[in-house]
Amino acid sequence: MYVIDKKLIFDGKLLKLYIYHVETPDGIKEREVIEHKGAVAILAFIKDDEIIIERRYRPALDKEILEIPAGLIKHGEKPEETAFRELEEETGYRAKVLEKLISYYPTVGYTNEIIHVYLAKDLEYVGKGNLETSPEEKYMKVETMKIDKILEMIKRGEVMDSKTIIAVLSYLLLKK
Repeated sequence: MYVIDKKLIFDGKLLKLYIYHVETPDGIKEREVIEHKGAVAILAFIKDDEIIIERRYRPALDKEILEIPAGLIKHGEKPEETAFRELEEETGYRAKVLEKLISYYPTVGYTNEIIHVYLAKDLEYVGKGNLETSPEEKYMKVETMKIDKILEMIKRGEVMDSKTIIAVLSYLLLKK
């Protein structure tokens, strides 16, 4: 199976929507595919057992959720550079230590999006930067929580953001 061609349907700030024509054993099939720039997520430790968490409104869900800091990779930017930039822009903290934890594809059925998760330690508060992204971002609340509390909230279904769940579980499995 392979892509024969693709037609651009929508070209937005965040993503591009295409119709792919795919050669399959059953003939040519159409697939809707979202091409995405990629993103980073940062599991940032304030203390050995306490992380930065954001409480923010997400229009797609029409509700406020808890999630770790994250952001889109800009053109020409390396994921690690994005992680440093996003952590400082969203939280006001600069990491002295940044370590790659895991990369994953959140939804392989219709998008090529990849999320690179970083572990940030030895943080220094430098003040909130200039938030140039979505309007709702200036209303998000930055908090800290013990990682065990976040894990319990994940178990109870109170934290449902995939990047947060994957970051916490990956850390507990791979690093602890």
